[in-house]
Amino acid sequence: MRERVTELASCLDELIEIQERLVAGVIRQREAIGLGEQDRIREAAADMEQDVLRLGALESRRNVIAAELADELGCVAARWSVIRERLDDRERAAVGRRVASVERLVRELELQNAVNSQLVRTELELVDLSIRSIAATDPRALTRAYAPGGRVPDPAPAGPMLLNLAA
Repeated sequence: MRERVTELASCLDELIEIQERLVAGVIRQREAIGLGEQDRIREAAADMEQDVLRLGALESRRNVIAAELADELGCVAARWSVIRERLDDRERAAVGRRVASVERLVRELELQNAVNSQLVRTELELVDLSIRSIAATDPRALTRAYAPGGRVPDPAPAGPMLLNLAA
């Protein structure tokens, strides 16, 4: 295999390893979000931040290697869809498997992040509901509530509530 193809494959291997750690980190973070464990949430975020920084550096390296390979092959662009057509079957298979893994991991990471984001939004909505309930209810209104026919409601209307978000 060409030297640049080997370098590209090696770089993609590192990208795959980091993306797998990121997916695992997002899942760990989700578990901590669900359990309300703030320290674990921050710990997972800190670990992922290091991986994201490394991922950025690797992506820059991958772009340089792909550009050099494209120049070597006489390609007009350094995109995989252009480069792969100029590689021999063995090189195409070696890099193609890795590109497919990177693409799959990116989609998985996006999905896992979307789930975590929805969990956080739901938690924030519950906090908002709880705070609005406390702030907006006039206790005098509870004594003025009536059921159909002018009867006192049974059970009595609920007063302000503070949801137990840790439950």
